[in-house]
Amino acid sequence: MRCPRDSTVLMGPDTPGLSLFADNGIHSCNSCHGMLLSGEAAESSVARESFERMHSAFEDGGKEVALDCPSCDSKMRVRTIVFARPDGNEMMPMELDGCPSCSSFWFDAGELQKLAPPFEYADEQPVREAKALAILIQMLLLLPYRIS
Repeated sequence: MRCPRDSTVLMGPDTPGLSLFADNGIHSCNSCHGMLLSGEAAESSVARESFERMHSAFEDGGKEVALDCPSCDSKMRVRTIVFARPDGNEMMPMELDGCPSCSSFWFDAGELQKLAPPFEYADEQPVREAKALAILIQMLLLLPYRIS
């Protein structure tokens, strides 16, 4: 699988040293630090219902973008998503790229970093940052959200 942004080969769940959350279908780009949450995630994730609901919003909605899905090569679509914190306050909106065909989602590194505290040594330790962002993706799927 290749990154839809820069065509770098994605690090998959079998890459040594990745977080246990990589077992839930998360692939990451060692170059741009984006992350792919693939349809495999729904098979083992506790957030399956949320994941499926999110995917349905991309089947018929959103604007097609010039990104090929790393999983199936379909054109991805973009939607705005807003997650809510446990206290009910909404986080910053982010544009999320989703595949209407195979249930994969692409999180650009900058999008996830807006929702999490910055990782001080991201440029020096990209794999460590990728692990932290993988955990963030899993946590986000447990939160309520709205898609526009």
